[in-house]
Amino acid sequence: MSQVARHVDRFIRRVKRYRNGCIRIEEQYAKSRIRISDVELIYSSSFLSVNSQWESLLEQILFEAVCGQDNPKSGTRRFAKFSRRSVLENILLFPERGFLSISNIKRAEELTSLFITGGRPISAVSEPNRAFLQQAVQIRNAIAHDSNFSKRKFRDGVPGVTSLPPAKRTPGAFLRHEFRTAPSQRRYELYFMAYQTSAREIAAAW
Repeated sequence: MSQVARHVDRFIRRVKRYRNGCIRIEEQYAKSRIRISDVELIYSSSFLSVNSQWESLLEQILFEAVCGQDNPKSGTRRFAKFSRRSVLENILLFPERGFLSISNIKRAEELTSLFITGGRPISAVSEPNRAFLQQAVQIRNAIAHDSNFSKRKFRDGVPGVTSLPPAKRTPGAFLRHEFRTAPSQRRYELYFMAYQTSAREIAAAW
């Protein structure tokens, strides 16, 4: 198993743990042991944590693809290779950036394209998954920033939000919304699945 695949495998396991946590909190709510506002807060915080894990994964993949073992698959060529992660990190942080920020798939692909043909393996993420990942950024911003701008982007840019009652057009209520009953499926599951399948696409391309 490649190091990229190991990173992906760890990420997928973490996402599954957060999903299981959401399922358990619904069981507690069904027994009237927790308030709905707390349930929605847990959905928001779980989503924020998974998004943070996703951003960390993109950074790990970037460094591994550029600094790690060569990709044996044909058609992949490095424009430059660095023996140490710290050297690449200094280049990406030049001239005075305090930390590396890879907040979305587009940014990750742009950075990877500087060093590897076609931005692989980040560029392997499919268009349907990219659409969900873009929506996830808007949900994440609405949770993290809680500004009028981020809330408006969330309401206007994420399908399904405006179909909810006005009082439920919040990230937590939206993520918890059960949009399908047979079988039961909540909104957050769509995004967690997009994170997982995107990660698998990246691993398969390297």
